[in-house]
Amino acid sequence: MLFLAAHLASFLPGWLQEPSWLRPFTHAIRLFIFQHQSGGLFFVIFLEELGVPLPAPGDAAIAYGGYLTTTGAIPYPLAYLAVISGAVLGSACNLTITRKYGRPFIRRYGRYIGLTEEKLNRAEQYFKRWGPWTIIIGRHIPGMRIVISALSGILNVPYRVFTPCVLLSSAIWAAIFLELGRRLGPRVRDLLGIFPAYLIPWLGLGLVVLVIGYLAYEHGFLPKARKGAVEPR
Repeated sequence: MLFLAAHLASFLPGWLQEPSWLRPFTHAIRLFIFQHQSGGLFFVIFLEELGVPLPAPGDAAIAYGGYLTTTGAIPYPLAYLAVISGAVLGSACNLTITRKYGRPFIRRYGRYIGLTEEKLNRAEQYFKRWGPWTIIIGRHIPGMRIVISALSGILNVPYRVFTPCVLLSSAIWAAIFLELGRRLGPRVRDLLGIFPAYLIPWLGLGLVVLVIGYLAYEHGFLPKARKGAVEPR
C-alpha cells in the first residue's frame, strides 16, 4: 500500500504537489542530512521541535533518514537515537521558552479572546490531569507537536511529566517513519507529493483554531453574554 501511495504521487494535480519554488529548499534538507548523517537528522528535528519553520516536515526528514539506513549512510541505531534526542531536546527548549514568555503574553492579550487568569488556572489543572495523554497522542497529529510543547509551557507542565511523554511519543514516531523510509527506499521523495510540506503548517493552524473554538465553547473560555443587558442610550 505504501509503495502504491508513493507511485500515485506523480499523478496528482499540480496544486496538490510540492510547489516548484520549494523544491530547492527541500533538496537542501535532504542534502544536509546526507552530508551530516545522524548529526544532520538530529539538527533538523531539533530545529523543527524548537518551532523554527522548515521547508520540509520532520516526518519526511525521518523517512529520508530511514532510507539512508538501508544504504549504509546512517546506522539505524544512530538514526533512531538522533530523532528521539532531537525531539526531546528541541521540545524541552520550546517548553522552556514558552514557560517564561508565553504566560505573560497571554495575560496581556488573552483578554481579547476571553482568556482570563482564572480560566488559565482551570485549564492548567485540567491539563495536569490529562496532560500526559494529550502530549503522547497529540504529538502524532500533523502540525500539533510544536503547539503541544508551547501549550505545555504556558500551562506550566512539569519537566518530570513532559519529558517522559515526549520520549515515549518520539520513540513511536521515529520507529514509524524510519520504517516507512526503509520500505519506500528512493520513492520516499515521491511520498512528499502526497503530503506536500507547504500545506502542513496551514492544516496545523486550522486544527489549532478548531481546538480553541471547541474549548471556548465547552469550557467557557469566551466571555458569556450578559442576560438582560440594557442597551446604553
